[in-house]
Amino acid sequence: MELIIDFDKIEDPGKKEWLLRTLKLMGIDFQATEKPQTIDQYNKELEQGYAEIKKGNFITAEDLKIQARKW
Repeated sequence: MELIIDFDKIEDPGKKEWLLRTLKLMGIDFQATEKPQTIDQYNKELEQGYAEIKKGNFITAEDLKIQARKW
């Protein structure tokens, strides 16, 4: 049996990462098909990221280090 995953249909980057890690952890072989990102997609992601920063949805490197020590 062959598992083919079309990553272009998974919009949430966190879900993509989770899926990849889970499959690797379970030792499941898979083929991933993914098309190169277009300039428009890239610019849209930049705009979304900038909007998140403007909303205050970010963490500083120093705060991340403090949180990581608690793990």
